[in-house]
Amino acid sequence: MENWKPVPPTPANLGDRELPLLSEALKGREIALLVSGSIAAFKTPMVARQLRRHGASVTAYVSKSALRYVAAEALAWSCAQPVITTLSAEAEHLSDTRPFDAYLLAPATYNTINKLANGIADTVITSALASALGRVHQGDARLLIAPAMHGSLHNPIFETSIERLQQLGVQVIAPRDAYGKHNLPDEQVLVDAVIEALD
Repeated sequence: MENWKPVPPTPANLGDRELPLLSEALKGREIALLVSGSIAAFKTPMVARQLRRHGASVTAYVSKSALRYVAAEALAWSCAQPVITTLSAEAEHLSDTRPFDAYLLAPATYNTINKLANGIADTVITSALASALGRVHQGDARLLIAPAMHGSLHNPIFETSIERLQQLGVQVIAPRDAYGKHNLPDEQVLVDAVIEALD
């Protein structure tokens, strides 16, 4: 094996947070990435970047519990804009001044799924989801959720909530099942689901 000799990398002709496009499938689309408190939250900066690689503008909403697994700074860098962690007088959860075309709840925890199904809006995430559900009902947006949880949490309450949400127009992205868990799918699977929902 040869010794590596340090050579400066070739300039990318892109800004630090800019990304080369893979497609324009989401060009001009506003996407809300809602991050709830699963360990899978650590993958969400890559989800944001993959959405942006297809032309989307991404705004991340992050729960307090999710911040145990992903840094707000990492998401802000990946989205190229500030992260929303609390509700303020700006009413970010309503997104009236900048409506979203799609909302992606990934990862979607057991707790958040059941709160959404039962109309509970007591956090930045669930408040944004309640507004998203209203926009779905009006035909103005799409709402997709990607469950991620331990297999023991797959119970009749969870199944009832999923069925209710699907009846309300929420699209469920099938998890990647392995090792007794519903795992967050790969980034491109999530992005493909968003692209298909907005097609």
